[in-house]
Amino acid sequence: MKIKKRSIILLVAAFSLMILVFLGFNWLRNITDQFQSYSVTIKNNSDYDIVSIETGILKGASNDIHTEKIRSGEIRKIKPKLSLKGEGAIYIKYIDSRGATKEEIVCGYTEYLSGNSMVTISNNKVTIKQNCT
Repeated sequence: MKIKKRSIILLVAAFSLMILVFLGFNWLRNITDQFQSYSVTIKNNSDYDIVSIETGILKGASNDIHTEKIRSGEIRKIKPKLSLKGEGAIYIKYIDSRGATKEEIVCGYTEYLSGNSMVTISNNKVTIKQNCT
């Protein structure tokens, strides 16, 4: 009986340790993401393919155009090549397969062009989560 009890305790301890390690890695990844070069993840939940995405500095001269199609239902991470002097904001302008164009601010304030944003595009709305610096 003691062996079974000890085995169960060891099993629970090992499982708990695995959960803590997993949570620790996720926490560390979330912290370090803020200091990496800026990236934007596009989640296309619309019925249309995204055929072009321009990422740029609002009221600036720096932009990057991504022309690889993002199909309906796909998720794509883009690391635009941008330059910034001082502070600014980052926008995306995308065109879908119907030819409809939409522009959104994906990072309202940045000094270092680091961090990330998650953009979810649906048929009738765009949701943006910003984590940029």
